[in-house]
Amino acid sequence: MPKVIVIYDTLTGNTEKMAKAVVEGAKTVRGVEIEMLKAGTAFPLISKLELVDAIILGSPSRYGSITANMRTLLTSAKELKEANKLNLSGKVGGAFGSYAWDGGWVIDKLEMDMKTLGIKIEVPVVSAVDKMGAMGVRIEEQDLLKCRELGRIVAEKIANKSGKG
Repeated sequence: MPKVIVIYDTLTGNTEKMAKAVVEGAKTVRGVEIEMLKAGTAFPLISKLELVDAIILGSPSRYGSITANMRTLLTSAKELKEANKLNLSGKVGGAFGSYAWDGGWVIDKLEMDMKTLGIKIEVPVVSAVDKMGAMGVRIEEQDLLKCRELGRIVAEKIANKSGKG
């Protein structure tokens, strides 16, 4: 069965909400398994990357870049790739993230790192502004809808590749 892994980090809960929306969207595609993991928690993450068909990464902006946990994951993956110990070429990818003041550069960083690893970003990335609680809103529903769409599109791409879409 084709599998999508959604790996995210979160500082205030916004990116976790986005990750859950990505998973909701992916679950609408029958015949695709979905797993969601938080970067930086104890699990054998790197070894899981080769076992999935699609990788979706999400990070909030931390001083204009990805979080330390996401950076550690991506740096480790790049080092393993350079040592010919990890091959992610041809995997379908997607990215999402939240930001408050930096213009959403975190998404550019995720996208660039995924491409360096050989992951094909075939769907639009989702970048959501954290409204800092203005009028009770942090991440808008329209951004969560985009996240659901991201999950659905990625899941459909791998389902169609395996002939189960």
